[in-house]
Amino acid sequence: MRHRLISWIAALGLVIAPLSLAIAQSQPIKAMSAAPGLSGGEGGNSGPVTVTLSPATKEDPILKTIVGQPRAAPKGDDPATRCILLAYKDLSTVKDAPAQMMSASVVPSADGKSAVCEITGFIAPQVGFQMWMPVEGWNGKYMQTGCGGRCGKLLPDTCQIQVTRGYSCMAHDLGHRGTTYDNIWAIDDVPAEIDFGFRATHVAAIIGKVITEDYYRAKPKHSYFVGASTGGRQGLVTVQRFPKDFDGVIAGVAGAKLPGVDPNDPPNQGGRILFKDGKSIMTADEIRMVHRVVLAECDGRDGLVDGIITDTRGCTFKPSSLLCKADKTPNCLTQKQIDTLDEIYAGGTQPGSEIGWIGAYVAEDGSAGRYIARTAGGYNYPYSWVFNDSSNPDIRPFQKAGGKFILYGGWADEVVNPMGTSSYYDAVERLIGSRAETQSFFRTFMIPGESHIPGNVGAESINYVYALEDWIERGKAPDVLIGRKLKTIKIMMGPIVLDSDLVPENWLYSRPHYPYPIQSRYKGKGNPDDAASFGPWDPAKGTWVK
Repeated sequence: MRHRLISWIAALGLVIAPLSLAIAQSQPIKAMSAAPGLSGGEGGNSGPVTVTLSPATKEDPILKTIVGQPRAAPKGDDPATRCILLAYKDLSTVKDAPAQMMSASVVPSADGKSAVCEITGFIAPQVGFQMWMPVEGWNGKYMQTGCGGRCGKLLPDTCQIQVTRGYSCMAHDLGHRGTTYDNIWAIDDVPAEIDFGFRATHVAAIIGKVITEDYYRAKPKHSYFVGASTGGRQGLVTVQRFPKDFDGVIAGVAGAKLPGVDPNDPPNQGGRILFKDGKSIMTADEIRMVHRVVLAECDGRDGLVDGIITDTRGCTFKPSSLLCKADKTPNCLTQKQIDTLDEIYAGGTQPGSEIGWIGAYVAEDGSAGRYIARTAGGYNYPYSWVFNDSSNPDIRPFQKAGGKFILYGGWADEVVNPMGTSSYYDAVERLIGSRAETQSFFRTFMIPGESHIPGNVGAESINYVYALEDWIERGKAPDVLIGRKLKTIKIMMGPIVLDSDLVPENWLYSRPHYPYPIQSRYKGKGNPDDAASFGPWDPAKGTWVK
């Protein structure tokens, strides 16, 4: 048997050896992009890199024949070649963040977009990332974006927005592969939970800046982070744990356990109780009816009836007012429905958010909404400590490092309890000791009518990145941010959209937003669709702010 096996291997070698020699002597093969370690001819389409197989080949220890060598790195220092060379860069010795490049290629300009160097890779053990860097017109800065839900995949839209403004930008998957809403990846995998909790955001910042510097031959002069939902939690964590990673952080509608939030409800989705035992407690039309009653009760208290409740905490709506006196009608609710509403509002979901429940928790046909359907798996949140690990109000190390922090929430958020956002700011201000010192580096904006995913009535399209740049690079603090309600949006990451979508002809209306706890209030005259008709109001004093 042994002799037959040896004879078979020898015969196979006779067949393969001439074939390998023929390949080694063949003409150069073109590949779309570099991928170190591959034998010549493997993978790739047409592109800028010329690949040859060297006649000086290795000997396979089993087949005793020759195999192709890894393709050679290209020569040159032009932007396109430097991009390809990134694929050959050894990142395995980067302190705290050993990484492996997987691919690098130049995506040519098209559809009004500039050419970019696009790379992929992973950071040990398994933090997948992708970067986009303008081939020309780099603004000298690095941007890192957050993900959403349970992550598990790359979300490129934020980077697509920021790259148009000249940023080198990275997106990553928070340390695992999966769907946006599954928890399977976390089973018996504490390292993956740690990556999801805080490590992945930190190591991505290390590698992102290393790659940016290598490509442009210069360190980024500023580094920023922007994220919403889970990305908002990432922003909180990086400010609290890694105060030197970024010069500025934007964190929105943070999916985290914060002060004032039920610790037994990590994702803070109070509306989930609208769907029990396979059926909805309320229909979409009943939810709309509740919303109309809430607006009738609370909308005009800010001096303007516009479908937006400025301060939901002052709303006096009582679900019991809708209890049916006799038979059930479309304009009243059963006791079970009243009890459900009481529980939802008691959990922190605010009056005025009801429209957002439709689709999120209850579909138009009465079936399960998207958050119910997506989280229907039996394995759910074994790692609640992740959500309880982003509420530390002591962010003085970030202040000492010179960082600036913008946190925002939506009063009509149907997923994240907005009280957690405002309460977190309150906790930080109490610890710092004064509003002036707190707002010298940290400001929170609570946006009336903003839901978790933009699409409610709030003027939620806001240039947070511009505001952060002004604050850090030009010393202009964000005393007011102008939000717009847009007619159409091509690409969005939360409230951040392309500059081309923020043109006046695409506005429905605009509103000013002031640092919490100051509110925007209609002055009593002027066009109610124009931000200029509103001013700053101090609800604690009941007076205008001069």
